[in-house]
Amino acid sequence: MAAQWLVVFDCDGVLVDSERLNVRTWTGMMRDAGVDFTEADAVETFVGKAYKDNRVTLAELTGAVPDAEWERAWRAEFHRSQEELEPVPGAAEAVAAVQELGCDVCVASGSLLAAIGTKLGRTGMDGLFPERARFSAEQVEHGKPAPDVFLLAAAEMGFDPERCIVVEDSRAGIEAAVAAGMPVVGYRSDMTPTGWLDEASAVIDDMADLPSVVSRLAALG
Repeated sequence: MAAQWLVVFDCDGVLVDSERLNVRTWTGMMRDAGVDFTEADAVETFVGKAYKDNRVTLAELTGAVPDAEWERAWRAEFHRSQEELEPVPGAAEAVAAVQELGCDVCVASGSLLAAIGTKLGRTGMDGLFPERARFSAEQVEHGKPAPDVFLLAAAEMGFDPERCIVVEDSRAGIEAAVAAGMPVVGYRSDMTPTGWLDEASAVIDDMADLPSVVSRLAALG
């Protein structure tokens, strides 16, 4: 029988514990460019946003010209940071448990498709999300907080938006899910600023709680 619900997972900060690595890299690059920038500034400015949007923001804030050499240097910094990448605790088990509930799953991220594949591969989760179930902001016009990537994921996976449940950790991601008309579970980590998850349908601090929350939201739908 076809699944009745699609659970859409963000990647960074939900499946893979990359946000702290990204924040460290962004902060270091800003300081190297002579900009007074804290990790808290990096969280507020960059976390949850699309790669292409962060690229523009970084160039604007540093005054750097986004030429090919600059692009290679930036990507190299992020590539080096990913060598330390680990999965979010309990994420793989939560995805499997959600599938056992009879839900389909996919990833919808601001990262590039190639980066999504690398991150899932490094953390052993690529088998949970085949290529057909991976979606990137590079495939749509507008990244989060616009709803475009979530709507693309729903359409490609064959679900109406109201039959999708999003799992997100950022304010931009929460806003994107709300704009898409999708219930959203906010995942709170020790990096989550106050107020970021206020618009979520439910909030969890432990991925072990996700299956029961998904069941409850699906029942309400």
